[in-house]
Amino acid sequence: MQRYAYLLLLLFAFSTTLCAEQRWIQGIGYVEPASEIRRLAFKHPGILDAYKVQLDQQVKAGSILAVQHNAEEQAAVAVAESQLLAAKADLEKVFAGINPNEIEAKKNAQRVSALDAEYARRKLERIKQLRSNKFASEDERDLAETNARLKQAENRRLIAETRFLSNFVRDVDKQLALAQVSVAEAQLQAAQQRLAETYLIAPIDGTVLERILREGESTFSVGSPEPAILLGDMSKLRVRAEIDENYALALQQGQKAVIFGRGLGEKEIPAHVTLVKKIMGKKTVFAKTATERKDIDVIQVFIEPDSSFQTPVGLEVNVKIAIN
Repeated sequence: MQRYAYLLLLLFAFSTTLCAEQRWIQGIGYVEPASEIRRLAFKHPGILDAYKVQLDQQVKAGSILAVQHNAEEQAAVAVAESQLLAAKADLEKVFAGINPNEIEAKKNAQRVSALDAEYARRKLERIKQLRSNKFASEDERDLAETNARLKQAENRRLIAETRFLSNFVRDVDKQLALAQVSVAEAQLQAAQQRLAETYLIAPIDGTVLERILREGESTFSVGSPEPAILLGDMSKLRVRAEIDENYALALQQGQKAVIFGRGLGEKEIPAHVTLVKKIMGKKTVFAKTATERKDIDVIQVFIEPDSSFQTPVGLEVNVKIAIN
């Protein structure tokens, strides 16, 4: 009897211990870079000319990854540069106006003409006085009057020419020339931007995971861009896991987790929950068992290992998360 009572006591103690143990929920997910996989595509239709990187190559943000055929874009930039140079030359010509030496020469000629006209006027006055006293003939008076009028007309002509040369560049001409330069600059900027878009640039530091297209293939399919490169930051991996909707309210950021699975062998990697999505979705990762339900809603969680680990991106793993 004593032995039986002792066994009952041990069984009770074991049951109490089980009740106090941590509760876990499980899910399935796959390994991905914390930066997510970037599916990089060209902005405009074209033909892939060449890759500038190799598979598994480490690249820095801003590096050129691939380039489309861009002979036309390069020619467009050259034409736009020429048009801008021509517009700037026209602007300089407009602002330069007339040679200042020519304007100064015309002003001097106008001053001399003014003196000649004044001299002719005074001579005409003297001839008129002489004519009134019968000391000059009618012809002399007429000749002096004609000469005075000619000198005045010549002076007025030189004044008009000087004014024209001094105001040769009109405000409307200046504004037009400036506008033409602005248009040429905008056209050059647009051509340079279009040329830049024929280059596929790395948005982040990362590793080239896949080169999808072949050189010579179209970068668009049925009007939509085709990804050319898969890029990801392999320095920090995480697991994107799907948890049954029945446990959605039990999930919280910071919960302890464990990553394990067939692809990891006997390893169990300590981890923690870094994010619980705020939206439900349909199941996308399947365990491929006969009893598995495929019509349930799931919630995605991001799980990061407590220390760095390296596995292939896309590896399917199991996770378990402590919920109390």
